[in-house]
Amino acid sequence: MVCFAVFVILLLFSVSVRGEVQSSIPTVLLQFEALSTDTFSSGCFFFIENGDTLTSNVLIRHRGATAATYQKQSFALKFIDEAGHKANVSFMDMRSDNYWILDAMAVDKARMRNRVAMDLWLDFSSKPYYYDREPKLCNGYRGKFVEVYVNGSYNGLYCLMERVDRKQLKLKKAKDHTINGILYKSVSHKGSFFGSLSPYDNSLGTWMRFEFQYPDIKEDSLIDWKPLYDAMEFVNTASALEFEQGVWKRFDMYVFMDYYLFSYLLSARDNCGKNLFLSYYNINQYDKLLITPWDIDHSFGRAFDGSEEVPDFDFTWGGNLFRRFERDIPIYRLLLIHRYAFLRENAFSLSSLRQRFADYFHLFEQTGAAERETERWSGADGITLDFEEEKAYIDLWIEQRLQFTDSLFHYHPVHSSIEGVNPMLLEQSQKTFENGMLRIRKNGNTYNVNGTEVE
Repeated sequence: MVCFAVFVILLLFSVSVRGEVQSSIPTVLLQFEALSTDTFSSGCFFFIENGDTLTSNVLIRHRGATAATYQKQSFALKFIDEAGHKANVSFMDMRSDNYWILDAMAVDKARMRNRVAMDLWLDFSSKPYYYDREPKLCNGYRGKFVEVYVNGSYNGLYCLMERVDRKQLKLKKAKDHTINGILYKSVSHKGSFFGSLSPYDNSLGTWMRFEFQYPDIKEDSLIDWKPLYDAMEFVNTASALEFEQGVWKRFDMYVFMDYYLFSYLLSARDNCGKNLFLSYYNINQYDKLLITPWDIDHSFGRAFDGSEEVPDFDFTWGGNLFRRFERDIPIYRLLLIHRYAFLRENAFSLSSLRQRFADYFHLFEQTGAAERETERWSGADGITLDFEEEKAYIDLWIEQRLQFTDSLFHYHPVHSSIEGVNPMLLEQSQKTFENGMLRIRKNGNTYNVNGTEVE
């Protein structure tokens, strides 16, 4: 495929459509023939930002399960050089990699929920337990908005995104046919999250609700379900005392607690058991389980199908894991209350959450992207676009949702209530909240919540 000739034609078309509009949203031009969701096809890719252009051959396919059923479809891109080998590229201060995602956001009337949610998560969530060893890890995915043209026709707003994989989480590579880091992806709500167990088979790439993501089955022929099975078995069979004493060694509790508050604040019900990753940094040295969110479209007042969700919806985090946190860790509820109170004054404040949306709505309006997206896609698949109306809806929903979650976590603007906390715990210790983390001071010594003494 002769990409340069196609590039000239598409660039001229792009300029004629965009006119004199000075946009800070880059342009992506795609050229390809027929695509499927199963097989990658050859294509050309052009990225234009502030007069600079990146041109590359790519392998491209449609991506997603439910997402692939909408008229505006998402794309998976693998960049290759002239010889057909992997070619790493980087966009807008994101990582360098050969595999990228163009998320169509087709069901989202704001075209930004997934991005805003992940921006929030990356800004506030606790650093994973091995962060001191891997300071370049990203427990999520970065993304930037672009406008895409497909085969010469405007195809609308997209989010160019990184993937969650071994490289993103900096998991230890497999070596000498030995597994070190492991990545699992939850792809279904079927069954209880960390509930009932079934036997696993290390010759299969799926087990219960999970897909084995790393090591790569095709490249490495290595699969190990045992670490995840052992974690589930512990949750299902440990006594209350065994659970309380062992859970801090098996789970990255600070991140799991943040994930709980995050999913509850956003009412992200499609991410409670599904649309998440579980990983181990190195099963031969460190064995804590880490959780990472993914595809947070069901959030901020709209469900996965675009329908409205009431702001006072009180959902149950599906599965056995968080129930055991609540039931068998005496300090857990207190930790949630204090962590929520800290975040409520910062990342979870009404003004901060609203501003995240306001900034992107302003970008869409200022660049004309909102108008172009509305003209191209409003009405498709029964989804009507009105960005001003959706912004007002989100602003009101956030305010009402915060009122609801404030009551759940006993938050008050001046100080958080500790109603419902075990009074014996309060009488026996002094608590300090340092950098958003609770520590307990008792008998002149300071302890982390897992019982280790702070030096």
